[in-house]
Amino acid sequence: MLNSQNLALEHYSRLDVQREIADYCSGRWVALHFLDSLGRLIFRRYLMGKPITLGGADDLTHLISKIRGVRSIYGSANKYGLIQRVEDVFDFSNVRLCTPTWDIDGQISDWKKTLAVARELISFLESEGVQKSLYIKWSGNGCHIHINEEAFSDEALSKAHPLDLAYATVEYVKTKVTQKILGDPGTEGIVIENRMDPGRVFTCPLSLHRHLDAVCICLKPNQLDSFSLEWIHPSTFRHNGEWRNFKKGEADQIALKAYNAVGGYPNQRLSRRRRGKRLDEQIREWLLKH
Repeated sequence: MLNSQNLALEHYSRLDVQREIADYCSGRWVALHFLDSLGRLIFRRYLMGKPITLGGADDLTHLISKIRGVRSIYGSANKYGLIQRVEDVFDFSNVRLCTPTWDIDGQISDWKKTLAVARELISFLESEGVQKSLYIKWSGNGCHIHINEEAFSDEALSKAHPLDLAYATVEYVKTKVTQKILGDPGTEGIVIENRMDPGRVFTCPLSLHRHLDAVCICLKPNQLDSFSLEWIHPSTFRHNGEWRNFKKGEADQIALKAYNAVGGYPNQRLSRRRRGKRLDEQIREWLLKH
């Protein structure tokens, strides 16, 4: 356990790691896994009654000094206009953008099968016109495939809530690709999941995995064939900062097609375009469950 804590302290003291995590978390609701005094892994999203946020590398240093034993760092799929109070993260009109994310779930021993599924998913997205805005995060046992949230135009975002567009895109593509790989022994046991929901968080670039001694690294589609597990080792990790790249509007076609086919996020009261429960009731219910 001591070795694990020392690894985390050393890793998060690196300026390049701090900057990458802070950049990714800008505008996002941040969550942490940390080890308490008994060595238990604890999940946390609030500090002093407020949602955790990172405005820069200095904020991360301050956060790690306040919460001892930080192991893993996550950022919300949603990007918000403002995060100062609990109410801000439950105000769905405050959601400015949302990052479509496919969770390709497997075991690290089956990493080559995971890569095969990732290739199929990326190939489908590229055939739908999404290319410059794609990036992959290898997060430990499996990987996440993301479309940069800035790939949606203002026109597309005017037609549906950002979460609705992201959810529909992930669900539509997941269904199409799953049908294609079904029965293929080269991808057997690997599952594509749609985990998009209002409170969803995903591992930040250059965060450590909560259990494995592995770094969450980003790569672009043209690097998939070169990838090996050495890339995620804490002392030798290879990371591509081009996850920031995007082409405005290139995700519009697939998102609107998916939205028309699938519809938005299934819990209708969450959409800013639909009527539902009062915000204070939503917050109270969520806090009781978490």
